[in-house]
Order: sequence, then C-alpha cells, then structure tokens
Amino acid sequence: MSKTTALSVDVLVLGAGPSGLSAAWDILKDGRHSVHVVEASERVGGRTFNHTLPSDILIERGGAWAGPTQTALLALAKDLGVVIKDGKPEGKTFYGFGGRWNKVEFPSETAPVEAQRDFERAMARFEMLCRTVPTDAPWTAPAAETLDAMSVGDWIRANTHLDESRAWFIGCIRKLQGGDPDRVSLLWMLHFVRSASFEDLLDTAEDYRFVGGAQSISLNIASKLGDRLWLNAPATLIDRTAGDCIAVETPRGRVAARQLIVATMPASLRGVVFVPELPADHRHLIAEWGTMSWIKFNAIYDRPFWRSKSSGRQFLCLDRLVETFDISPRDESWGEIVGFILPDSSGRVAADRAAYCRDFLREVYGEGADTPRELAFFDWNEQPWVGGCVSATRPGLLIESGSALREPVGRIHWAGTERSATWVNYIEGAVRAGQRAARETLTLLSGAHPKELTVK
Repeated sequence: MSKTTALSVDVLVLGAGPSGLSAAWDILKDGRHSVHVVEASERVGGRTFNHTLPSDILIERGGAWAGPTQTALLALAKDLGVVIKDGKPEGKTFYGFGGRWNKVEFPSETAPVEAQRDFERAMARFEMLCRTVPTDAPWTAPAAETLDAMSVGDWIRANTHLDESRAWFIGCIRKLQGGDPDRVSLLWMLHFVRSASFEDLLDTAEDYRFVGGAQSISLNIASKLGDRLWLNAPATLIDRTAGDCIAVETPRGRVAARQLIVATMPASLRGVVFVPELPADHRHLIAEWGTMSWIKFNAIYDRPFWRSKSSGRQFLCLDRLVETFDISPRDESWGEIVGFILPDSSGRVAADRAAYCRDFLREVYGEGADTPRELAFFDWNEQPWVGGCVSATRPGLLIESGSALREPVGRIHWAGTERSATWVNYIEGAVRAGQRAARETLTLLSGAHPKELTVK
C-alpha cells in the first residue's frame, strides 16, 4: 500500500493486540459491517509475543497464561482452534526471606507464627477493602478519595508490624503488579484485585498455557483479516471534524470510519494528535498513565534435572525480587525455567543481569542450574510502542480522571486491558474490553445500511 491509500470502513480498530483483534474478530464474525485494523509495530499480538530460540524451542516473551475463570479468553481460543495445555507442573511453591526458604502457603513449617498472624490480619483487612470497590467504577467506592490518595506501600506499612510479614505482603503485591508499591494507588490495587480475586490471581491464573503460544490467538485472527490489517502503521492524527466519520492518519494511508475503537495502553497515545482535543479528563488520563514491567527470562536445559532433587517448582525471593517457575514439558524432553526480575534490577547491564539470574538459579534449583544451554531476556520497558507490560495508576489519578477509562468520546470507543472491569492487566481483560467495544460499535451501527463515506 502506498502512503496515499485512502480507505472507508464502518469500524476502524487502532491496535492489533488481543484487545483490538478480539474486537475486530467479533465485528468480522457479525458480518454486517466492514472493519479494518491498524497497528504501529511490525507484528500483531501486543504484549503476547512468541519467539523461537536457536535450539528451535518456542518461548513466550510476554503474556502466556490463563486460568479457569478467564472464560472470555478460553472461549476465544477455542473459537479459533487454539488448544490449552498445563500452565506449570505440579509442585511446591516457596518464598525466600532473610536467607530462609518457606512454603508460600500459611501456616508454614518454618515461618515465625507471629509473622504469619500479622500477615493474615493485614490480608483480611485488604480483602475487606477490596469488597467495597465496584469493579466497573472504583472511583465511586465509599472511601474512594482516601483510598486513592494513599499508595499501596503506605497502606502496607500502616497495616503490618513485622519485617517478614511486611515483606511477604509486598512480595504478593509485586508478584501481581510488577512495580514499586509506593508508586501505585491503593484504590487502583484494590480495583485490580477485585477485578479477579486474590485467590484466582495467586492460585489459578497460571493453570493453563496455549499450544503454540498465546500470540497464536492474535496470529489466527490476523490471518483471517488478511489485507484488512495494516502493520507498521502508527496513528499520527485522529480527526473528529471529518463530517459523518472519523479519520485516522497513518504512514500507510488515511482511513475514514463511522466508528473507531482505540485498543492501546493509554500511555501509547501520547504521540497522537487529536483534532479537536480530547476532553480534559481523557487528556489527563493519557498524560499521567503509569507503566511498569518485569524483565522476563527463559533458561533452557537438556532436561529438568532438579526435579529429582527438590519438590520446589516455583520460587519467589522477597529480598532479591526474583520469581521463577519450572515450565518444562510434561515429557521432560528439555528443561525450562521462566523467571521474572522486578524493575529494581532493570538498570543492570546485560552481563550483570545474566550473572544475577545464574546465581539465583543455582541457589534454588541446585548445581548445574547456573549453566543453562540458552538464557534469553526480554524487557518490555525497551519496546517503543508499549513501554511496559503492566499498568498502574499513581495515587490520585483514578479520582481525577478514572471516569474517562471507558467513556466514549463521540465516535471513539476505548479498549485495552487497562480499561477492562474484569481481569485488568491480563489477556482476559484485554479480550473482554475488546468485546465490549465491539458491542458498543455494533449497537450504534445496527439497523442502518452502511453509508458511503467520503475521505476528506
């Protein structure tokens, strides 16, 4: 396609991640209206990203897991013929603190009873607060202003009294959110947990993976869209003055649409010019949106030799902010450990990062774990069109602009996992937000014969 290409469609989708493509898929299946998708990067999948190592082993650089309550994602995968498999082998989970490793499940054989009780009291208070937060409008919670003014870190310090219980609570939060609790609004965190549940987030969210990787879902939809999808086409201008349509400029051409679905992280819209400007609360939400990211690594071995030596399959070190899973295939044809380093370590140079991980692998999986045959890292902070794999709002932002999360602006409808009321920051949330936006546009378009649009 040349830069002078001009298209007219009923629905344009901006963003070819799971959210935008699930919206496009629903519109395509409906069959009554034309749809086109534009994507800034050179690939589809958003924050799901398959990668094949030199050994020909497929790893996943981004989102990979699903759980039994993530029904929209599982149904979409089934619809597209993508099969699920075990998320991780059975085995014990341990957390490390102060040079000691404990079973995660309280009570633990070795964790101090006082720390367990302190943790449980704090968790009970946190879960009680979660129940006060509406999933679809957290800014309307009874104490919303107070909760949003406080950071998660502030709340944890005020509600725990022992170093170990405080570290474990912070570890739970960071495992889920992937960022500094002092930068995250308590109200956002309560909303995030309420959108799923602590039990599902900590226990079942990683029960399944997808054969061929989670990106297969996006790849399958992309294949069905064909030339109705443009890659390398970042939106530069969104013009709402174009008469009976909305016009979007990209390097590949101009698209006019009766309705627009924007399915990107809010922060990704900072480089897009809106004419006229978006309302103030929408502009504020985009300008102030926060992102953060784990650094993901995969270590590959000839076989999972550690299984005969230890019952541990998952380790979370609260002192060093590292988490690992054993995700070796059931037939043990190779060994694979996937791990995450929290952003505190993101400033390390590549060589130090590798040494840091090798030391941790040897400590928890034993001699030989520090010499994988392949060790691959991926940092979402370095991706130009994403800038982080998860989102969290700073204290105050939900009260200031939260109502703009899902509020349409004229012909613009919002998708993306951050704008979901269920399973926020997960692929499930992305799919649900995309499907909601598709329903909005189909409702507006239903009953009317598509108009012939004039590209201005």
